[in-house]
Amino acid sequence: MIIKSFTMARIAGIKTLKNTKGEITHVTINLKKHQEVMPMLKELGVVSKTKFEIECEGAVSVDKARARTIEYVKSLPWKK
Repeated sequence: MIIKSFTMARIAGIKTLKNTKGEITHVTINLKKHQEVMPMLKELGVVSKTKFEIECEGAVSVDKARARTIEYVKSLPWKK
């Protein structure tokens, strides 16, 4: 059973848009005020990854970077 009309309490940081029939068609959530919903939205696939997150997927971890740096420095021809 689908309930078409219901009342919704006003919540700071959440806005809804309705069509001409009065049905809610869009919901805008201020994520600065409601950061707790981000994991759920990402899990549902509603929020796409940011450019920064996409670029970081192929990044080297800090431990690997440290190991590579130490290995490189040890391989330099040091004068004694």
